[in-house]
Amino acid sequence: MSGLVIPLLPFEKYIIGHAVLCVIGFLGLLPLGALLARYTRTYSPAWFTAHWIVQFAIAGPVIITGVALGIHAVVLAQSGGTNDVHKKWGITIFVLYLAQLAVGATIHYYKPRAWAKGEGRRPFQNYFHAVFGLLIIAFAMFQVRTGFRSEWPAQTGRGPISNGANVFWYVWIILLAIAYFAGLALLFRQFRLEQEARKNNWTEMKQPIAHEGQPSTATDAKTN
Repeated sequence: MSGLVIPLLPFEKYIIGHAVLCVIGFLGLLPLGALLARYTRTYSPAWFTAHWIVQFAIAGPVIITGVALGIHAVVLAQSGGTNDVHKKWGITIFVLYLAQLAVGATIHYYKPRAWAKGEGRRPFQNYFHAVFGLLIIAFAMFQVRTGFRSEWPAQTGRGPISNGANVFWYVWIILLAIAYFAGLALLFRQFRLEQEARKNNWTEMKQPIAHEGQPSTATDAKTN
């Protein structure tokens, strides 16, 4: 009887789908978007486009679908609402992700006047957005671990997930941390280029249009 394999129940299949999509979204796509911003912003003005496409256009549908599958699994299993750590953190992290999208859009489209002129210090909200994003990824790391270490056995009654998942979890955290913190070496270059770009843009905005203050050709002809 030890070789007996119990087929997956419908709600267990939804749990697996939920886990796969949320891991891809929170541990794959969100870190990718953060790394794109960290590395490419010092070399290409298109960095923001790539950043929001990954964080919103691609990660958004994946994460929303993953969360929806998790909620549906809870409904099918009739295991109650947010009655454990994994469920509570799941909803919290999802709300934080949506808030982060709103913060990012606000920061990009509404800039302090002094900052736009190339003067003053970098706005607090820019630092907040970066740190907040990293915290969401860190929370998601914790959340994924509670999922395969505690939630899956508790909800299904099956044995724990193979230790390979735990090893991968640790390795992935280390790799992401190394990749991101190595990119911080580009901060000084980023700040210098941003200041130069803002000053140049502000100077161009203040310059009068070429034909301003000059009489038109038609007026000169009539006068003559």
